[in-house]
Amino acid sequence: MTRKKRIVVVGAGITGVSIAWHIAHREFDVTLVEQDVPASGATGSAFGWLTGAVRDDAADVFIRRIALADWHRLEEHIPELHIKWSGSLSYGAASESCLQDERLLDKAEIARLEPGLSDPPSQARYAAKDGAIDAANATRLLLEKACEKGVVLNTQTTVTDLCMTEGRVTGVLTSQGKLDADCVVLACGTGIPALTERVGIPVPVLSSPAILLRFTVPQRVVKTIVSGDDIEVRQAHYGDLLAAEDYPASGNVRETVEAAQRAVRSRLTGAETAALIQHSVGERPVIQDGYPVLGFTDGSRTLYVASMHPAVTCAATIGRLVSEALCDGQSDEIPQCYRPSRFSAL
Repeated sequence: MTRKKRIVVVGAGITGVSIAWHIAHREFDVTLVEQDVPASGATGSAFGWLTGAVRDDAADVFIRRIALADWHRLEEHIPELHIKWSGSLSYGAASESCLQDERLLDKAEIARLEPGLSDPPSQARYAAKDGAIDAANATRLLLEKACEKGVVLNTQTTVTDLCMTEGRVTGVLTSQGKLDADCVVLACGTGIPALTERVGIPVPVLSSPAILLRFTVPQRVVKTIVSGDDIEVRQAHYGDLLAAEDYPASGNVRETVEAAQRAVRSRLTGAETAALIQHSVGERPVIQDGYPVLGFTDGSRTLYVASMHPAVTCAATIGRLVSEALCDGQSDEIPQCYRPSRFSAL
């Protein structure tokens, strides 16, 4: 009998788990390695906005434009994902011109769409196809389905090095011992650079922290994803109100959290008594040059790197593309400018 190709996926955030789920449906022997527990990193603090609205010249336009279709495909397989295709409403300094799949609404239309906005803006961009997902729950659900297909999960296991033989990656060295592999997939976000340096490709993945807040509210106060220059909120599947905030330059998270609570209470009718349940900071991985990084590091095709922002929006597409690349040797869909080889001269 022909031995199955052994794949080790490093990182059990939504990107790594989507990859594991997709390749579990092919003829591979898959092990998923996570230094903590699944969805404990940036995924656990993700706002969960699924959007295909992007500028034509954006670095990630290729993936973003097909991301929602891949989530719809995944939802057909796993309805329990409970994706809420509510659309999104964006306003503020950048709301004058619409992107593809958006249309401009006036104040009266905004008020009809979102009656809970206490003082609707004069205009806003509406993306009817956008949706929202609980990234942490989706990750755990995908992982459960992947394990049912034979994926082996190793938690509390830190990958400390790549094992090399004659210039090829042959596995990973972990805090629990060595794991042999025919191919290693790095989907561990900000942990990628320390490992790719081992093969001489310094992939510059940076950390971009963001804050996720959860509030209890006595009633549902928004219908869509509302993203303005004053608040960014959506209603969770289970009723809580979620809010996203940029990490403050001052580092004063408490001040930002308090300001966000005041904004929610003043801007949303029905949220005047919104009570903060918790807040968390997610270290989102962002590639230094702004482009996603997807591809094998060299001709041996024994090390694959997968990382980008926004990971939640694009996770379903990344999983599909990586599984195709592992089967076919390369995914012709992936633009050359996304390949990690672009960093080999750095």
